[in-house]
Amino acid sequence: MSDQKQYIKIVLKNFMFRELKNDGFKILFKNAVIRTYKLGDVIIKEGDSGDRFSMIVDGSVTVSTLKDGIPTELAHLKVGAIIGEVAALTGAKRTATITASEDSKVIFFHKDALIELTKRYDSLKERFQSVIEARAEETISKLISDDE
Repeated sequence: MSDQKQYIKIVLKNFMFRELKNDGFKILFKNAVIRTYKLGDVIIKEGDSGDRFSMIVDGSVTVSTLKDGIPTELAHLKVGAIIGEVAALTGAKRTATITASEDSKVIFFHKDALIELTKRYDSLKERFQSVIEARAEETISKLISDDE
């Protein structure tokens, strides 16, 4: 199996996209791009605008944010994790920096695909909203616990 087919299978297995039909997959993969990153490469930078969201299809990444000007690690994410969805859905600036913690590959999807899919699939919109809320709670909890 080619790497590209393997990466597509990873995306299709993700619980966020489980009920998509053929039209949904076409929307999701339209303009999708796979990019390769080396250890230490910045994939997404906190404060940037976000017109794409992505999924890790090989390797792993570290999520960090600046707290009092100091990078604070929030999470370590592996294959199958979605990143950058908050900015893509809300139009807000990126809330964290994502750095490759090993050589990694990431598939990027355009935010217009996400917006279109959340209009067509109510359950997808609800799942993304739940993920956004959970990540916000985790971030707040992590930042508060680092103060103690």
